[in-house]
Amino acid sequence: MKPNSKLSCVREPWQIAAARYCVNNSEKGFTDDDLRKYIKSLYKVNEAYLTQFLNEEIFSPAGRQYARNQVENKWIPPLNLVSKITNYDELQEARKNAKHAFWLSLIAIIISAIALLVSIFK
Repeated sequence: MKPNSKLSCVREPWQIAAARYCVNNSEKGFTDDDLRKYIKSLYKVNEAYLTQFLNEEIFSPAGRQYARNQVENKWIPPLNLVSKITNYDELQEARKNAKHAFWLSLIAIIISAIALLVSIFK
């Protein structure tokens, strides 16, 4: 599911964006319609996928026998969504650091090769 062209700066998967929305609005609560409107404003997502996300992450998260409790018809997200967001953010940072490390090691190899050539032809 790619983001709409008008918001092409959005790079994270819609599931992570949905999890962020749930966590950011956990204090005041949110309805499933609020979450659906938010995600559909950013991404083109099939309704069945949104329903599955709500069922698996909000209504009946893993490890619970019964559905989440409601507060005034607003769902409070389970805490495992926070860990999913944190893991995603840490993975993004690790990928960025790995790219930097790659370029630094490539530069080090080039400098070493130049130093070797200079010492050979001196």
